[in-house]
Amino acid sequence: MGIFIDRGEEIAWLDRLWDSDKAELIIIYGRRRVGKTALIAEWMRRRKPRAIYFVAEEESEKSMLERLSRVMAEGLGDELLAERPFTSWRQVLTYLAREAVKDRLGLIIDEFQYAVSATPGLPSTIQAIWDQKLSRTKAFLLLMGSAVSFTEGLMGGRRPLYGRATGVREVRPMSPKYVACFAPGWAPEDVIRLYGVFGSVPGYLANLSPERGLWENVADLVLSPGARFLDEAKHLLREELREVSRYFSVLEAIAQGETTLGRIANRSGVPANSLPKYLSVLTSLGVVSKERPFMGAGRYRYVIADPFLRFWFRYVPRLRTGIEVGEVEEVIGFVRKDFEASLAPLAWEEFLARTLHKALNREGVRYVPVRVGRWWHKGEEIDVVAENAGDDILVAEAKWSTLTCPEIRRELSKLRARASRTPFSDRVRYYVLGVMRADCPDPQLGPGEFVITPADVAVCPHE
Repeated sequence: MGIFIDRGEEIAWLDRLWDSDKAELIIIYGRRRVGKTALIAEWMRRRKPRAIYFVAEEESEKSMLERLSRVMAEGLGDELLAERPFTSWRQVLTYLAREAVKDRLGLIIDEFQYAVSATPGLPSTIQAIWDQKLSRTKAFLLLMGSAVSFTEGLMGGRRPLYGRATGVREVRPMSPKYVACFAPGWAPEDVIRLYGVFGSVPGYLANLSPERGLWENVADLVLSPGARFLDEAKHLLREELREVSRYFSVLEAIAQGETTLGRIANRSGVPANSLPKYLSVLTSLGVVSKERPFMGAGRYRYVIADPFLRFWFRYVPRLRTGIEVGEVEEVIGFVRKDFEASLAPLAWEEFLARTLHKALNREGVRYVPVRVGRWWHKGEEIDVVAENAGDDILVAEAKWSTLTCPEIRRELSKLRARASRTPFSDRVRYYVLGVMRADCPDPQLGPGEFVITPADVAVCPHE
């Protein structure tokens, strides 16, 4: 499905750097399938810059340099370079510096981690040529990487590129509000379920067949023998981690609903005294979120931050045998039932937290949250707590069910009561109830009360 949406800020950022008329050393990174390559392709299509795009692969330095020489020779019309390919990265960078003395010239290296794997001293070579030559030209050197830990390490203290990069950006998943754009014609509730399976990562969503239903797509893409994303979590984590088996055990435990250190240790089999190390690494990679109550005391909770990884670790390991022997209907039947009771409500809560301010804006309430979280204390919990720049607080409850008028009124009253017992009770101004469906023509809302359904927030902004 050829679709490119969102990323306006990233493209404007690249435009500003390209137009700076000075040397730029840029690093773009992000997890697999998040859309880094599509971003650059779209930017180059719109801008048509004088730039060479090259994808590094797992190959020898010699093979990589020969391939790069051919790409650059063809792109720049340099017949001599085609006949005499580069034999070192120093030659590549010196060539770039020479050709960019008067006019802007870009070199974009995608999957840069593979180039470094073939030539471990490459970052030091870039540092040396940057300091000696490139920084005084109009060169535009853009390095892109999928291994987040590796790419972030390039910029750490005492690393060769520390302090040299003129622009650094992590490409993250899209806003959930764009998920519906990949599933035209789908019911808003199925868009929420879709988010609960694939999150808002465009590399997954772009593989959908919108004319088919949600679960047919899930079966084809994840839960069938040879499915494209059947082993996706393994590939993602093996790019970043050693001792993958222990990390897998930790993530499986969290995916099954364990959120505290003791319970994760018991379920995963990882000793409690070793567990913080693994959780710290997963948190630094953005795979796991470490949450505390929005305000006040309370234990940390650990949750898998990415919906797709949450889905994968909940179902694929324990259903792997059924998947591999082709019992797809039985697998999907089990997943659908469990998903509706476990992950769909969580997906709705997350989707609501990240999009409800847009729905309120359409109701004439200008609310721009600067901080969003959950609150819990002694058995009580509020799904969404959002604070705006004016210190006003919004509280919201997500219900993945159809509610009648009396039920809506009862839930809003309960939400008000819980909010009155929070440390921030005097600052609460808005009360939002998110429901899968409202079987209620007039819920008789009070001041500051709102009811939101997927139909209000799970619609493509471009429609």
